[in-house]
Parts: sequence; structure tokens; C-alpha cells
Amino acid sequence: MKENLLPRRTVILWQIRLGVTGIVLIAVLAALCFLTRWLLLAAALLAAALAVLIFWYVPALFKSYEILFPKGAIVIKRGVFIKTTHIMPFSRMVYAQSFASPLAKRMGLSALTLKAARSRILVPELNAADVDYFINYLAEEGGE
Repeated sequence: MKENLLPRRTVILWQIRLGVTGIVLIAVLAALCFLTRWLLLAAALLAAALAVLIFWYVPALFKSYEILFPKGAIVIKRGVFIKTTHIMPFSRMVYAQSFASPLAKRMGLSALTLKAARSRILVPELNAADVDYFINYLAEEGGE
């Protein structure tokens, strides 16, 4: 892995995902506002919350991600309001799986799931080459 931070394209991908979902919800609420004016107020509040989520929280969350590879483990630190740290030794790892949505694949990104006996870590989209390298490293050398 070249860097221990998430690529900028990950932030853009999640902003697109949230924006499309939010626009659909706002459009439904606005279309139903003829039933009651409260739905128009709900659409306006949802639009304001969505703007804060897309333009402040998502970039802050993904900027807080730090992925470290000390000897024999992976450490993931993240959080805006509540900071969390996940440490998973390679010796405890059951499997590592990568997956990508069509949009993420088009952007050259792939997400990573790391599974241990009693825990699972989901790493948001990284460069697909870095994810493939990490999975091949675990498969060939067993992380040792």
C-alpha cells in the first residue's frame, strides 16, 4: 500500500451515493407536499441535513481514516465525533474479501472486508490495485 489514507475519489464516491439517495427522498417529499405543508418543511429540513452530511461530515469522516500496517497486523483509526481504533492481527484473520459497486469499479476503487473469528472490519473504498496487493500478500505469505 502506497499511502495509509483513503483516496480523494472515495469521498467523491460517497458524496455521489448520498446525494442521489437524498435527492430521491427530497423529490418524493416535495411531490407529496400537496397532502400537507409539513412534508414541504420535512423536505427542506432533509435538504439542509443532507447538505451538511455531504459537504462537511463525509469529507471529515474519510479524512479521519488512518490505515497502518505494523508487523503482522492492520490498524484502522477513524471517527469524527467518536474516535475508534480497530486492530486485527493477520494470524487471527479468517478471510479478506474485496468488492466494488459498478460506480466504484469505474472509479478504480474497491472496498475491503476483513473477517476474524468474532469481528469484521469494513474498509471503505481504496485503490483497487492496493486492495489486490493486500489480498495477494495475505494469500501468498499468510501475513507473516
